[in-house]
Amino acid sequence: MVNLDSLIKKTCEIAPFPVSTVRLAQLVAVPDYHLSDVIDIIRYDQVLTMRLLRVANSAANALVSPVTTVNEAVFRMGTGQILALAVATGVTPLFKHSTAAFRYGESTLWRHSMAAAVAAETSQAFSSVSLPHDVFTAALLHDIGKLAIGRFLEDDILQAIFQLRGEEQMTQLEAETQVLGMHHGELGGMVARTWQLPESIIKGIVYHHNPEEGKDVICDFVCFANQIAKQIELGLDGETTDLNQLYENKSLLLEDVIQRIGVKPNRLESLCYVAGKKFDQISHRYNAV
Repeated sequence: MVNLDSLIKKTCEIAPFPVSTVRLAQLVAVPDYHLSDVIDIIRYDQVLTMRLLRVANSAANALVSPVTTVNEAVFRMGTGQILALAVATGVTPLFKHSTAAFRYGESTLWRHSMAAAVAAETSQAFSSVSLPHDVFTAALLHDIGKLAIGRFLEDDILQAIFQLRGEEQMTQLEAETQVLGMHHGELGGMVARTWQLPESIIKGIVYHHNPEEGKDVICDFVCFANQIAKQIELGLDGETTDLNQLYENKSLLLEDVIQRIGVKPNRLESLCYVAGKKFDQISHRYNAV
């Protein structure tokens, strides 16, 4: 039997973010925040300042003149990217460990999370719906619940989940809910809430497999980004997928999601190509931080 209370307690003890990251996430969740407040938060965090300047001057971002101040870095990168950098700095060491529960090797979960974040960001150019500014961060953290499951569940419990998927033909979420009483999205939401992240990010994490229940566009974008990330990863591995089949597969919820976020099916291939190229650049950027 799974001790759900114990699992939740252990999950919520995953290392929290620094105070500056939490303050930054809470600030940019307010529609009328001021850039001066963002700058003040970063200026008093020496580690975040150092990493922000390094990233702003990296090959992926470099322009003619180097960035030497936090003010310049904020204007060059934008608050969405800065929040993602702050979050990524905190979760990279966690995600880069292997996650045997999902048969992930070293850095596999991190690669998928980064690919989803990049896909979310890239979607804006292909969507007729305005992209929430914190969707990059929600997409980056969408599988934090898998990390919790991999860390804190016994092997026999994990095996029970695998058996339900194989023998009963359950989805990952169905099997997790059957065995644990909740799925990895809900566990991830608990982690995000413990970290005091904004409710919009929490919703994006909790409902990334069932966005219609979240009733928020951020849930749709994170769900979409999760699926596009898988196509990016297939491309990196030299494999291809029929995107028309992906679009028509109702079990992936993409048909309704694509309609809600205003992405035309005939642009999926271009979106995957652009996101894949951007992923190559950004993954090098974060690996260097």
